[in-house]
Amino acid sequence: MTVLNDAQPVCRFDLPPHEAEVSAARRKVVAVAVEWGMPADGDLVDTLRLVVSELVTNAIRHAGVLTPAIVVTVRGTGDGVLHVGVHDRHPFCPKALLQTVDDDSGRGLLIVKALVAEAGGYAGIEPDAYGGKTVWVALPMP
Repeated sequence: MTVLNDAQPVCRFDLPPHEAEVSAARRKVVAVAVEWGMPADGDLVDTLRLVVSELVTNAIRHAGVLTPAIVVTVRGTGDGVLHVGVHDRHPFCPKALLQTVDDDSGRGLLIVKALVAEAGGYAGIEPDAYGGKTVWVALPMP
């Protein structure tokens, strides 16, 4: 785990694309969030655990073959928002963040979007110039 900037702290770490790494990612992100001021118990940290589990699991299952490492980034902002992004190198951008529950797949991301919105945050997908993408969420810190 590396903190890159004290003014707006950033922690970035790589995970091999193996499902056994999901719990490690969840623990690391929650530890960083708590260190940066998120209460260690309650709905917000539970939402964060679920979100990290879903995003990392999706990256491993759907992009692991094309991705030598899943990159998880946790960023604090000056305006009290915690950003968590999960990057993989698969070119397909899931549309489930915008779809309905009638779809056959993607319900996990739809649930993520609903939980994040309920917590006062938002979610999105950002393609990169190299054919991959980052699926991210932003949660308000108390």
